[in-house]
Order: sequence, then C-alpha cells, then structure tokens
Amino acid sequence: MDLGKRLSEVRQAAKISRARLVELLNQRGFSVKPYTICKWETGVSKPTVEAFLAICDICRVADIRQTFSEKRFLRLYNTPVSAGRGNYLEDGDFEMIEVESTIPDSADYAVRVSGESMLPRFVDQQIIFIHEQAALDEGGIGIFLLNNEAYLKKLGRGCLLSLNPDYDPIPIREYDELRVLGRVVG
Repeated sequence: MDLGKRLSEVRQAAKISRARLVELLNQRGFSVKPYTICKWETGVSKPTVEAFLAICDICRVADIRQTFSEKRFLRLYNTPVSAGRGNYLEDGDFEMIEVESTIPDSADYAVRVSGESMLPRFVDQQIIFIHEQAALDEGGIGIFLLNNEAYLKKLGRGCLLSLNPDYDPIPIREYDELRVLGRVVG
C-alpha cells in the first residue's frame, strides 16, 4: 500500500485542501508547511504517528486499518443468524476477519448461518456476507429481524420463506415488527 497516495485520497475525499490541512494541523500543535503535506502525499517522507492520527481524525477516517491496509476486513458477528427458528443478532458482539478479494465489495459485514432451513444454498455454520440496507424486494434473500429474532430468509408476500421445503413459511402479521438488516451478497 502506498501510504502517501492513500493520505492524498483520504484528504481529497474529505474535501480538504493541502493549505487547509496545514492550518488544521497547526491548530493541533503540529508545525507543518504546505510542502510537508506534499512530501507526505508523494512518498518522499512520512508523517509521525501523532501527525498521521491527527490527519485521520481531521479527515474523519472511521476505520484506519480498513482505510490504510491492502487487506480488507469485515465484521463477523459472533451470534449466528438462524436459517431455522430464529435467534437474536447482537449488534456489538463481533470480531474483525480478513476477507479475500472474491468477496463482493458491497459486503458490509458477515454472519454465520445456524440451521438447515435454507438448504441447499446455505449450510449450517457457513459464513455469508451481507450488504446493509433497510429494504428488500420480494424474492430477495436477506437478514430479517422479526420481533427481535434474526432470520436468514427469502422475502415472500406477507411471509419469510425457507429454501428447504421441510420448513413452513413464517407469517408476517400486521402487529409484527419486521426490519430488514441487509441483503445476502455472498
């Protein structure tokens, strides 16, 4: 990974000019000149760790490892999503896993499948990749939160469907609380 090139991309994505970055860094106690930023971005020199972290803060870099690594990391939630009877998907309980380049860029996180209702396409303990989105078209396969139970299912008309014919559809009643957590992308 070319650190200088990535620093330039981060700064430009934040819509901050080199001159403005100099001002903001000087306000934080760093004595830098416009040519210093140019040297960092062209790879002639590198910022100190402190200056690097300040730049990340100024440019609002949410995930430094993801942004500055050639490797790609996604959240893998520790609580499996049910392909059967349902379980609660906890928001904060996850680990970061490195994923291969074959995983679609649209994937935002990963979950492990629990159960057999989505056989043959999804098997028990398989890791699947999800694109976060709040809506899904009928026929789409995604992660749904129905009355605080997380399911991997296909969205049907008024119900959640299993791919395995041994499992009955799960009706969505008018008093049920249904949220789409995302679409399966891999």
